[in-house]
Amino acid sequence: MTSNRVYISRIRTAAAVLFASAVLLAQPAAAAPPGPDGNRGHLNRLLHDPAVVAYLGLTDEQASAAQAVSDAVIESHRAAFETALKPETKAERVPLVKDVFISVNAETFERLEKVVGVHRSERLEQIEVQTFGVRAFGRPAVVEYLDLTAAQRERLDKIGNAMGDRLSGIHRSSDLSAAEKKEATGKIRLEAMSQARQAISPEQWVRWELLTGAEFRR
Repeated sequence: MTSNRVYISRIRTAAAVLFASAVLLAQPAAAAPPGPDGNRGHLNRLLHDPAVVAYLGLTDEQASAAQAVSDAVIESHRAAFETALKPETKAERVPLVKDVFISVNAETFERLEKVVGVHRSERLEQIEVQTFGVRAFGRPAVVEYLDLTAAQRERLDKIGNAMGDRLSGIHRSSDLSAAEKKEATGKIRLEAMSQARQAISPEQWVRWELLTGAEFRR
C-alpha cells in the first residue's frame, strides 16, 4: 500500500491547486499575478500565520527563513504566473495557473525540509489539509486515499457548498463583530465536518485522521 507520506505529498500539491482555482475563478485576466502584489497561495499564508509559526515551534530565524523560501519560490515563478494569466477566459487561465502552483508547492516543501526539518515540514502538511476542512475531501489525492465513492463525493460536495454559502453570509454580515464572526465561522466548520464524518465509513474516517494528524488549534 502507498504510504501516508506519498499521499500527503500529493495532497500538499492539491492544496495549492484548489486554492488557486478558487481565487482565479473570481479574478479578471488583468489581475496582478501571485507574488508580493498578489495571491501567494495557501501554503505561503500558513507560513506567515503567527499561530502556525508558534505551533510549529519555529524560532524567529527559522520562521523568517521559511517565509523567505516560500516568497522566493513564488517570485521565481512570476514570469510563469504572468504567462498563465494572459488568456482572456477563466477556463483557459485556471489549468495554466494550477500547473504553476503545483511546481511552486512542490519546490517550496522540498526546500522547507532543509530549513525547518522533516518533522515540522510533515506536520505543516497535515495542518495544510486540516485548514481546508471539508473542502479537502474534494482533492483528487484525498479521494484516492479514502477511496470515496461517487455518491460520497456528491454528498461531501454538497456539504462543502452549503458550508461555503453560510460562511459567505457570515463574512458579508455587518451586524456581527469580528469576534462573533470568528465564533460563528468555527461552529459552521465544525458542523460541516461532523456531517462529513457521517458521509464516510469508520475506516475512511480513520484514514482521514491519519492524514490530518492531531488537531491544530489557533
